[in-house]
Amino acid sequence: MAALPRSHGDPYDIGHFAANKRSAMSWPLAAALALAGLAIGWCLRTVVVCLAVPAGEPARAGCPACGHEILAPGRRLRSAAAPGGRCRACRARIGPPPLAVEVSTAVLLGLLAARIHPGLVLAAACWLAIAAVPLAWIDAAVQRLPDALTVPAYAGTAAWLLLAAAAGGHWHSMIRAAAGGLALAAGYAALAVVSRSAVGLGDAKLAASLGTMLAWAGWPVLVAGTFAGFLLAAGYGLGLLLLRRTSWRQRIPYGPFMIAGAFLALLAASF
Repeated sequence: MAALPRSHGDPYDIGHFAANKRSAMSWPLAAALALAGLAIGWCLRTVVVCLAVPAGEPARAGCPACGHEILAPGRRLRSAAAPGGRCRACRARIGPPPLAVEVSTAVLLGLLAARIHPGLVLAAACWLAIAAVPLAWIDAAVQRLPDALTVPAYAGTAAWLLLAAAAGGHWHSMIRAAAGGLALAAGYAALAVVSRSAVGLGDAKLAASLGTMLAWAGWPVLVAGTFAGFLLAAGYGLGLLLLRRTSWRQRIPYGPFMIAGAFLALLAASF
């Protein structure tokens, strides 16, 4: 007797079963990474406090209010803030609003775990996210993207994707990722040279890691993530203009919008 054709949604279809199994397994991982993100975000708060200084100044070594030590001898980071976002010594508010860094890290890592597979690609995306969260807060505070975060962001993202390519034989994806990262960085570098008021060299360095991750998922994802960042920044700037809180000549931090647009595109992509 001839076998009956299986429908697209047949639960006994191997591909359909594998997709359902992968989806079922991703949610416990997403919950675990979200919880880990809370702890990681607490540590990242100290990174934000230390590096949110004007360009050319050394990293902040103590609480802005009382000078309580943040950088230990040997420049080792200490957690200067209690979970509520206050200095452990003087209880002054330190860094971004309470739980803002922690929750944003947790949410982002949880969403990435639910959407991105396989594990080594997820590791690359999480590495990028852990660097991108403090970069967004620092850029929002002092309009700079320090090399201390942009360089490790690119190196770590590229290294994890290289491991993913070696493990799965996806060398075409790795070549595309490398080319996409370099192309996006070159584009932002050109914009920085032409118009310093629009973007800076820090944005170009950040674009290298964002472009690498986006291009791994495909050229359409790279284009979508890039334009999403432009649209988010334009909407924010237009809103400030309508509220008369800025002028056409005033520069707004672009890094947070680059990061938001890139991760929105990644979460919408199919891996």
